[in-house]
Amino acid sequence: MQSLFSNPNRVPNDGKVPIFGPIKWNYQFFGKGDLDAWPALFFDNLSSLLGIFGAMLFVPQLALILGAPITPAHVAAFGNVVFGRVGPGVAIALAVGNLWYSWMAFKLAHYEDRQEVTALPYGINTPAGFVMAFSVILPLCFKYSSIADPDEFAFRVWAGSCSANFIGGIFEVSGFWLGNLIRDNTSKAALYAPIASVGFVYLGLAPVIAVGAEPIIGIIPFALCFTGFFANGGRGVYGTGGVALIMFVVGTTLRWAGAGRYDGSFAEQEGAVISTWSSFAGQNTMLPFVPMEGLVDSPDFMAIVFPVALQSFIETMENVEAAQHKGDHYNVKEAMIADGLGTMIGALFGSIIPTTVYIGHARHKLIGARASYSLLNAVSYFVLLMSGIFPTIYSIIDPVSIGCVLIFVGLMIVQQSFEVSARRHYPALCIGIFMLVTDLMKNGSGDARPGVLNLSAGGGIMASIVVTQIVCDLTDSRYDRAAIGSLIAMVFSEFGIMHGNNPVGIDGSSPVLGELSVSFHEVADYKKGVNEGWRFAVAYAMLAIFCVAHYLVQRMGKLPPAVMDNGVCDVVPRDAPPSDVKEIVA
Repeated sequence: MQSLFSNPNRVPNDGKVPIFGPIKWNYQFFGKGDLDAWPALFFDNLSSLLGIFGAMLFVPQLALILGAPITPAHVAAFGNVVFGRVGPGVAIALAVGNLWYSWMAFKLAHYEDRQEVTALPYGINTPAGFVMAFSVILPLCFKYSSIADPDEFAFRVWAGSCSANFIGGIFEVSGFWLGNLIRDNTSKAALYAPIASVGFVYLGLAPVIAVGAEPIIGIIPFALCFTGFFANGGRGVYGTGGVALIMFVVGTTLRWAGAGRYDGSFAEQEGAVISTWSSFAGQNTMLPFVPMEGLVDSPDFMAIVFPVALQSFIETMENVEAAQHKGDHYNVKEAMIADGLGTMIGALFGSIIPTTVYIGHARHKLIGARASYSLLNAVSYFVLLMSGIFPTIYSIIDPVSIGCVLIFVGLMIVQQSFEVSARRHYPALCIGIFMLVTDLMKNGSGDARPGVLNLSAGGGIMASIVVTQIVCDLTDSRYDRAAIGSLIAMVFSEFGIMHGNNPVGIDGSSPVLGELSVSFHEVADYKKGVNEGWRFAVAYAMLAIFCVAHYLVQRMGKLPPAVMDNGVCDVVPRDAPPSDVKEIVA
């Protein structure tokens, strides 16, 4: 392979390739490595889509279990929307992002006058997809549960979720201006806490529980998760990018052979496949731009989508910088625009799932991939999701083996979150993870203890980042910044942005946990267990005073000085091991 610096006329690039610069028409965009990189990226996205679609289909059932006054017809109607409208919207988003990143590769090839340029990988933001399912779709199911017409109910929930996704895309684009400011003033542990939490709870713990329900089906895919991905320094021991496919084949074969206890009979499974094929194959009910009718709901979910988008664009910055260390100097601001606009355009066409740049460029670069793998990913998912074939694939593949792939993704995210954080901040990162564990306790087991409801409100996402940052600053003796964080938490608590277990919405209605709300001092007609925000506001005000007092004593030289490195570990990994692991955005 030609050296990255073999062109003697090449000027080293600082990552400022013009957004509207020319392309290299004779760029050899296909390399033998693309034949390996494309299946790896394809199955990464497939496992994410299967898992997230499963979560979205389950959420209305969960709302029914938790007492929402909806019927099985409402559940079925939303399922039709997921397969008929969300899928095509995702197809548009993946096409936009993969084509954009391929275009960036063509521009970089011209800018540096070389051939061996590898496109950045792009795909489904897996953790954010689960956040959307359990922290946006679920509250909307309760909000619109009084609608008697199942189709109208499904439309309102879908439109509100798409609009929240659209707002999240706007936040992703804002990284163009805010990225460095936020990254320079927030500890790594706090930045990674929301996504590490999702990785731990919904991508890790929940699928492990599923393996516990079907051990005969799940044990081999579970083992392959570690031998195929984590072993051998992250390379796996099999020397192939098709480990996810092997897991699907093993689990699905066992499922259809009747090894499961809770899958139903062969005839029932066969009936589900026939039903999805007859209902969705060749069908497409996409409604472009119509989902924006749900923008009326989007203010309720600012506190949920912002932390996820924040971590997403910070991770985009770091993934692009990692690619620069491998010789491909992409424009980091353009990458953030591409991620955000891909999400926004997908939302306009019906997608509820954010998209983002993936980790994995180093692995694709190592095997000699160029840009074809990204183009192939765009085409394959456009056909798969626009044609209505995906629902049938979903009904065939075993969900336990899908979960085992998600276990790998989730635990890799958790692993990297600890790797990029200072060791002294590990306890703080665990506190952030605890916030989302309470969300699983509430939704998974119906735990209605006040502490669980208070911490999990809004999915625990905003609390995960804010509380983690405060704890990091206390650990570092940065009492002035901890005081500012406490005041921010005080305001957020009063208005339901975090700890929003309050009875009065901004518009005077009764909100669902996590929506914007107002908390008042306790009065007689408020039962215990609600109207909790004002108590947290008082608590954080007390904490601010505590921090200011410590800051003043510190200025007098009576306490150790602050640690000012912002929680970055001594050696920050600039890229993932050479396996196709998604970051968060994975």
